[in-house]
Amino acid sequence: MRFEYRHTFDTSVAELERILFHDKLNGLLKQRMSTIIDIETREATRQGDRLSRKVRYLPQPLIRSIGVKKVEPEWMEWVEESQYDFSSHKGAFKNIPARYRIAAVLRNEGTLELRSLGTNRCEEYVHGELVVSVFLVGKIAEKIIQANAFKILDEQAHVVEGILRSREI
Repeated sequence: MRFEYRHTFDTSVAELERILFHDKLNGLLKQRMSTIIDIETREATRQGDRLSRKVRYLPQPLIRSIGVKKVEPEWMEWVEESQYDFSSHKGAFKNIPARYRIAAVLRNEGTLELRSLGTNRCEEYVHGELVVSVFLVGKIAEKIIQANAFKILDEQAHVVEGILRSREI
């Protein structure tokens, strides 16, 4: 399924980039988000205007159990592999599930763009594709995963807005 997500911030593209890619952001997100258990940057390399990174995300599980079997948070863990170009304000990402069995049936990739909407206003625009290749239930799973991903993105945007207001980074 194709998806699009948009959020508007009352700041410049340069200031939003500074916050989104700051070393201290993950710790603040981890403290303030209820949808995420852990976020860890595993690699980050910047050469000129190009940033490449790998970031591990451990979200709260969508469901707590399947019958009597407890769903472990690690089943939902993924690693974002991304590249971002500060000159074009665009980047590409792949979210790769950490568990082999899930990675074998789930593909999620797309693009992040930060667009200026005038003085001290910009838009975060994320679009891409999410595919769950499981007979009969794949389309249902895609809708559930997308809804949770948008919930995570909304909560992250709320935390980032607070950081922008407080200027703590």
